[in-house]
Amino acid sequence: MTHDDHIDQDAAAVTVARLQKEWILHWDKRPDQALDSFREVFADFYDFDAPVILFDDFDPRRRVFRSPQDYADAFWPTFQQFRSAEHGFEVEPEVLVSGDLAATRMVFIAVLDPGDGDVMANRCINSQVWKHTDDLGWRISRDHTSVEAMDVEEARRFTRP
Repeated sequence: MTHDDHIDQDAAAVTVARLQKEWILHWDKRPDQALDSFREVFADFYDFDAPVILFDDFDPRRRVFRSPQDYADAFWPTFQQFRSAEHGFEVEPEVLVSGDLAATRMVFIAVLDPGDGDVMANRCINSQVWKHTDDLGWRISRDHTSVEAMDVEEARRFTRP
């Protein structure tokens, strides 16, 4: 029996969909909340010792990150300074599993308050590849997020109950 033979693809799809949603909700920040380190917050989503390819065009420099720590170094300091962040879902995760890899796609909405009175909102199309290992379970291996600005009030329909 190979590693691939023991993964129940239907159960894996449910698990990975849940993880993708949890991943973006870990970016939520209550007003003026102090945050733990990126590694502590996202320990269940990344293998910090494995190579990855991470791209988010919210990054004004449009960099491709090859490690979770490089991604954290680019985003986490600024994010920690935000007053608040709320996320919701326009399209729930769709998952395709094949062996120890899962490909996902979702559309999430982000409402970000940097604390300067200029709240911003974005529609984000997010595609990820997750890799399963016996010791860590499912972890993000690839991530591509395309960001488009949207009206804040429209965005709040997705981020508030």
